Amino acid sequence: MQKHYRGVILLALIFSLPALTGFFGSAPKFAVVDMQRLMRDSEPARAGVKFLETLHAGMQEKIQTIESRLEKNPQDEEAQKALQTVYMTSQQRMQAEQQNVVTLLYDAIQRVMNAYREQNGYELILNAEVVAAFSPALDITTAVIAEVNKQKIEFKPLTMETPEEKKNSGDDAAASDKNGDGKKQ
Repeated sequence: MQKHYRGVILLALIFSLPALTGFFGSAPKFAVVDMQRLMRDSEPARAGVKFLETLHAGMQEKIQTIESRLEKNPQDEEAQKALQTVYMTSQQRMQAEQQNVVTLLYDAIQRVMNAYREQNGYELILNAEVVAAFSPALDITTAVIAEVNKQKIEFKPLTMETPEEKKNSGDDAAASDKNGDGKKQ
């Protein structure tokens, strides 16, 4: 459905070119960028992937430690619960971390593309995925990647409470409520 609207918008834009030429005084300047290539090939994107791989490896290590406990004693209910908790927490955390990395990358790329557009006099930069065909001369992906590579993005793990931390903070709140003054003892 969303691609349909992009196509309609693109067609409206193309049919309005003669009107835009009169408005801008000359033909508007367009460019095309391959967003998939930007998200795959830029140095910040590679750093984001490496960051996620490191987090994933740490989570896998925890899971493997618990699995080895279960191999020794398959009836260990505590280990079974721990495995389930660590697995679920790891999945949720990786989803959140992936979303954070994508958001940081996308924001940086948008800032770079807006600056590049202004500096080079483009009225419009289109995503190559929504354009049916274009001249290779319009493709500015390599130049934008060079600019994105100048960006320093620091990927840090998100702070997320584990189920144990949530439980403990709930216990602390309950203890302070028993005091009646809202202060922790």
